[in-house]
Amino acid sequence: MTTLHLPPPTAHVPASEQAHLHRLSSRPGAAVLALFTGSRADHAVAAHAADLARSGHPVTAAAVVRSTGFSLNALLHHARHRRIQADTDAILAAVLPDLARAGPVRTTALVVPARINPYRALPAGRIERAARRLACDVILSPAPLPGRGPHPTGPAARTPARRARRRLHGPATAAAAGSAGVPRGGGRDA
Repeated sequence: MTTLHLPPPTAHVPASEQAHLHRLSSRPGAAVLALFTGSRADHAVAAHAADLARSGHPVTAAAVVRSTGFSLNALLHHARHRRIQADTDAILAAVLPDLARAGPVRTTALVVPARINPYRALPAGRIERAARRLACDVILSPAPLPGRGPHPTGPAARTPARRARRRLHGPATAAAAGSAGVPRGGGRDA
């Protein structure tokens, strides 16, 4: 049996009280994915999402919930689902009245790994995949998305390591590769 030690959910973590806006595209009237973690910054995110909803942007409210993963045991899987639903309802209960007054709101849960502290930083890749799946072009979050600026898509957003890796596997390097698939010369041992 493996024991996983998680920090208590009520641990004192200083949270910023501002909303972080990330655009995936610059489409007018883009849908908004508003993330809520249960922190003090949720009210700032709700206020900003309500302003966007009043101006005609469809809003999806997503509660960020931590979980240890799936279980093969049906009873444990059902208990996990009920806990995620209860956590989602508790997080969204504080902000949904403000959002509902601004316009129609869809709700969902975004499950993140237990090792993630949603009060400090959120997993950017997982959130961007959820935004694409929900057809949202704007992400509002109470915590910053690491490595993401205001416009995280496009060639300028790629890190230098990703650009270098992409060049390594390009057609010019593949032609210079030897019979063993190792580039000739200029290697580490050269």
